[in-house]
Amino acid sequence: MDWMPLLSTGAGALIALSGSLLVDLRRERDTRSRDRDLDRWRTCVDFALALDATHTALRSVPAGDRQAASLAMTEAGAYQARERLLMSGTPDLVVAGEAAFHRLAAMRKVIGAGSDLRSPAGHDAYHEFAETLWTFRMAVRKHFGHRAIQPGVLERRDWSERHECAYCAATTG
Repeated sequence: MDWMPLLSTGAGALIALSGSLLVDLRRERDTRSRDRDLDRWRTCVDFALALDATHTALRSVPAGDRQAASLAMTEAGAYQARERLLMSGTPDLVVAGEAAFHRLAAMRKVIGAGSDLRSPAGHDAYHEFAETLWTFRMAVRKHFGHRAIQPGVLERRDWSERHECAYCAATTG
């Protein structure tokens, strides 16, 4: 009996099975990577939206109302969005996100201490927050392979929004 046809058939089947297994493993790895990137993208967008919603809520908090200022951050979901970013973000995204979050917390403290966003302290806190939020946005763009946008593209001098601010123009002019 000639074993060669049987051995070649067995070797061919083994090669075919191995190839199929490798293709499936590669596809599964690509799917996991794509799902992880999609989750990270949603986390970043949710975080930015929560910070924006918190900022909007803080604008209506009466100066000196610490409880309402703290509640604004909680109700807008800033803490929950931050936790998701801390757990799923890359180090660069977490660092940029934490900077923006802490600038927002500084706004909350300024309002809780008795100033509103139209006061010099509140206004400075807002501009620092705006700049770090834009920095976070650009870090997200970079992470996902997009080029960063320079402020001039959007007809701004910088990301702090000071040069476009009517309040700042009125106090310096």
